[in-house]
Amino acid sequence: MKYLAVARLRLMGALMYDRDVLVRSIFMVVALVVFVQLWTTTFAATGNTLVQGFSLKDLVWYLVITEVVALSTPRVAQTIDTEVRSGDVAYALARPYSYPLYHLSAYWGETLLRLPLNGLLGGAVAFLAVGPPPITPLNVLATLVFGVAAITLKAMFEVMIGLTAFWVEDTQPAEWIYNKFLITIGGLFLPLELFPDWLAAISRVLPFASITYAPARAFVASDWQTLVPVAAIQLVWLTLGWLTLTFIFSRATRQLVAHGG
Repeated sequence: MKYLAVARLRLMGALMYDRDVLVRSIFMVVALVVFVQLWTTTFAATGNTLVQGFSLKDLVWYLVITEVVALSTPRVAQTIDTEVRSGDVAYALARPYSYPLYHLSAYWGETLLRLPLNGLLGGAVAFLAVGPPPITPLNVLATLVFGVAAITLKAMFEVMIGLTAFWVEDTQPAEWIYNKFLITIGGLFLPLELFPDWLAAISRVLPFASITYAPARAFVASDWQTLVPVAAIQLVWLTLGWLTLTFIFSRATRQLVAHGG
């Protein structure tokens, strides 16, 4: 299939830029070490063994999953932005494939290179700090399913941001805002259970939690009652994300035709 070929080619291409992969992995390790020390000190100072149902081990392994998801993916929005600015998008649109699916495939191709490396490094840091994760086969399966859905949803949003280059001069502000939402209300550094109740309720139904919170919560969840609502919301956003991406792309191509370039 041509999109699998695209993913494979992008994976091979990413191997040539191993320095970028290494820098991201080092950054992730440093961030994990800092947060492990922070949570260890916090638990020791308060004398608590649980915070909102999370142990120190839960929180550290939760953070590993969120960091792996956040730092294993490429910046496809900037790639599309560059293609639009340079005019190369006109040649790309003339090729016999779907432009959005091409970038989604390429996105996954690069991610498949970074994901195992970051997972191994992040897992090693957590294992040395707090020991093995408290998981079951259900946790592993749910994390894999939620992780694939989360990365796909993340790719959709970044492609949508890139497509705004058809209307705006610079997509970086939109990308910056999007990333800050992932950090703040997406549950990147804290599970939503540690948020104030009103903020947690809002965050759960927004797409950002489906990207970072969902796979990490699945990794440390203990029952189906926790997983089913998260899965339902994630499925809704995957559907809405694809429909929105398709709509934006159709409008973007009309914009290109209208301006003749």
